[in-house]
Amino acid sequence: MAISYQHGLIKIVGVFSYDRKRSPNRLVEHGYSSMHLVQLPSVVTDRDKAKEKTRDNYKDTYYAEFRDFMFTGEDREETIGLQKKQIRTFERKQIVQGNFIQIRSAQEKIIPFECHHQELYLFPDDVGIFSMTLAPAVKTMEAASDLINQARSFESEVEFNGTKMKWHAWVSHEILGGIPLKGPKVELDEYSGSKFKVYSVFDIAEPSSYNRDHLLYEMGTCSMIGTMSSINRNTPSPVYYEELMQNKVSAFANYEGLALLDSFTVIGHENYVEFADNNPNYYSHHTWNRIYFGIYVYNLFVRYSLFKFNAQFLSNPVKYRDKFQDYLNHYNFKHIAFNFLPNLIFDKIRIALGIEDEIETFEKRLGNLAASIQEQQEKRQAFLLTIISVISAFDAAESILESVGKAQEALGWPAVLFYFALLILIIAVAVFLVKYLFPLLAEKIELKVKKFLGL
Repeated sequence: MAISYQHGLIKIVGVFSYDRKRSPNRLVEHGYSSMHLVQLPSVVTDRDKAKEKTRDNYKDTYYAEFRDFMFTGEDREETIGLQKKQIRTFERKQIVQGNFIQIRSAQEKIIPFECHHQELYLFPDDVGIFSMTLAPAVKTMEAASDLINQARSFESEVEFNGTKMKWHAWVSHEILGGIPLKGPKVELDEYSGSKFKVYSVFDIAEPSSYNRDHLLYEMGTCSMIGTMSSINRNTPSPVYYEELMQNKVSAFANYEGLALLDSFTVIGHENYVEFADNNPNYYSHHTWNRIYFGIYVYNLFVRYSLFKFNAQFLSNPVKYRDKFQDYLNHYNFKHIAFNFLPNLIFDKIRIALGIEDEIETFEKRLGNLAASIQEQQEKRQAFLLTIISVISAFDAAESILESVGKAQEALGWPAVLFYFALLILIIAVAVFLVKYLFPLLAEKIELKVKKFLGL
């Protein structure tokens, strides 16, 4: 028997690179506008009061540094420009419909979907995160599971306006205005993996008709509904199941959540109400669609940034060491709110994404780098002192010049040829010393020369 839900929120989330100068205007041309502080139904007549209430709620609940960055930046709704250390958010309420083509055991199954809300978060350092709110054809957990199974994979096949294409190409064209997600020149493709993230919230009418923990596992891991009640090759071992369920968000009796590496899932009863233009209870939707989702997006930003640091680190260790420390000072929050629930959700997502472990590993790399640099520097200094000692062994510059003259006479070379060769030798020795004593500086100079020469 299918499990129906009353209200549901399914967001497919991914990362992309953007151009700080060009992308904002490009997105506006593609139908996006600055994200409003809160989405209000038409039945709310005093809209200014509702916005002020939202701002007060942010102020009373969240630390200033976090809320100003994610929710209440001063220029959130007024400008298109992007400032350093400032996030810009865009949204578009455009209804787009299509069909996933699922192939199982040589059987083709059509899975229709509707995408009715698109959001973009442009973070500093050119890291962008997008989300698409999708809805299945029917409100059952089985239909939602099938949809999520297809929508999380880059390589799923989708049919749109009579044309078949890969899902990531569809997202690039329809959601990101042509910004690519995969390819040799797409930097974030190196560490974005092959799957999108999934953020979902479900309100089910009859909580006694299903096992909530089992359903959380099945939706969170994108397993087929019923996997936990059957014994087959897809059924998890008890040890693995218990390990994953340790990261469950359980604060109230009516709902629970599960934070995993690729998903954040919430299932309950009377915990969520979908947005409706004639429903004054907009705050239930706002809480899960904007506030807690914002916490999820923020943690994804931190996680993807750590991936980026790891990928770039060896190209210039000293530069990225300093950038990493600056990054932690700005974005590595331990707590974000005065209340327990936002902090609980924040911590569980952070654990699921392995953020603390990643930071700890990177800091160890920095510690090893510092020790290695110091050791190499000491060796180079010793080598330099040896060279100075050899040079000082000569009585004076006069004896050096005399030795050079004798060398020319002994070789019998013409003066022009001899001194030209001597100059080449001195330059070669100087290049060797610079590379040996200051390898990072030499590497920078070499890259600049190659860039100048177009190599």
